[in-house]
Amino acid sequence: MQNNINMLRKLMFFIVLPGLMVLYQCSKNENPTPPVPGPDSTTIQMDFSFVYGNQDFVLNQVYNYPNGYNVKYDNVLVYISNVFFIDDQGNKTKGPEIILADKAIDSNAVEFKIPEGNYTQIEYSIGVPTELNGTDNPDFNAALYSSDHPLSLNNGMYWAWNSGYRFVRVDGRVNSNPMLDDEYDVLLSIHTGKEYSFRTKTEDYIINKSDNQPVSLIMTFNVEGFLNNPNDVIDIAVDNQSHGTNADLANRMMDNVIESITIN
Repeated sequence: MQNNINMLRKLMFFIVLPGLMVLYQCSKNENPTPPVPGPDSTTIQMDFSFVYGNQDFVLNQVYNYPNGYNVKYDNVLVYISNVFFIDDQGNKTKGPEIILADKAIDSNAVEFKIPEGNYTQIEYSIGVPTELNGTDNPDFNAALYSSDHPLSLNNGMYWAWNSGYRFVRVDGRVNSNPMLDDEYDVLLSIHTGKEYSFRTKTEDYIINKSDNQPVSLIMTFNVEGFLNNPNDVIDIAVDNQSHGTNADLANRMMDNVIESITIN
């Protein structure tokens, strides 16, 4: 008798269970649990501008330089990394990890989102941080980056022989004797890299958006100030080559570079 009762209980369980599951599923579909809302966000549109003094910077245009020199620039490229937005409580929100600004490209704009907040400062670095540079990683392979990635080999910013990235690349030609028109007798090629060239800067900038409108930021590079800076005018007829070996010249230019950048 007891066996018959147990069998009847099991039979009732398997008959009732599907019905309960159907009822649960119907209830679940009719009254879904609302998703947990994420933080409101502000869209940042960040663009990069190159100027020379108070004018637009143009590649291969002749610019006057101290000591009577003339200079033409073939390439100017800059890595920006570790962008942080700092709020009025001192908390940091991370933006893009790495960006390559290249004067030869029509647009270097990037777009990203940060949580809404009262931001008062922007922190950024010039250079490629150690964890992305591969200098201490024997398994690092720059060839794995896609062609559109800032760290792609296609950008010509990786020193294959030196196992690391250039941070800032300035190439050009110098007319060291203005009496000889159009004779550019000096090659200008200053490529900074290495950890000693890494620079970080913090600028005051107010962001307080809650109306879902994007915020446009423009980071401006004054290329004139890279070499001809009030704090240090580099004699480019003499000091014009650095490829990871001339630390003194690399550091001089990087000090000038970080002082020649503004955000507005």
